Amino acid sequence: MEKLQNPKTERLNWDETFMNLALLVAKRTACKFVETGVVFVDQNKRIISLGYNGPTEGDYHCIDVGCAKIDGHPKTGELKRCRGAHAEINGIINTQDTRRLRSATLYTVTFPCYDCMKSLNNAGIKEIIYFEEYERIKSRGKETEKEDEAKELANRKDIKLRKFEGDIYLK
Repeated sequence: MEKLQNPKTERLNWDETFMNLALLVAKRTACKFVETGVVFVDQNKRIISLGYNGPTEGDYHCIDVGCAKIDGHPKTGELKRCRGAHAEINGIINTQDTRRLRSATLYTVTFPCYDCMKSLNNAGIKEIIYFEEYERIKSRGKETEKEDEAKELANRKDIKLRKFEGDIYLK
């Protein structure tokens, strides 16, 4: 009987595994402009929760009716605030028991905004590994702006921040 040979000699490391998963989850995003996803992982490398950008339950999907900040309300055209819940918030909600997030690591496609960073701090996240920087879209989409407050809060609260460096198989 001939012995089977397996040519595989390496595999994804943990950072590559979870960041590629965050990129895959981001494909569920309903936002027209910020496609992002997150994966929360405990100290034993077990997935706690996933999340992606999307409207609150039962609300309009931006890919169907347009962005509230850029295209306006689907019936009146009046500019409104974003209808979406950010990936981080959806991931926290999907956790069911937020105590599981204490000392967890967050893998995120897009660095958290300041509002999400406040929630991540309260949830007890110890490390954030991000793929790209976040820039807030201003009304009508003509410009974006950076937010320094999120990194400042993370540094004050000793949340480790790390830009992802590894192989990506999606994007």
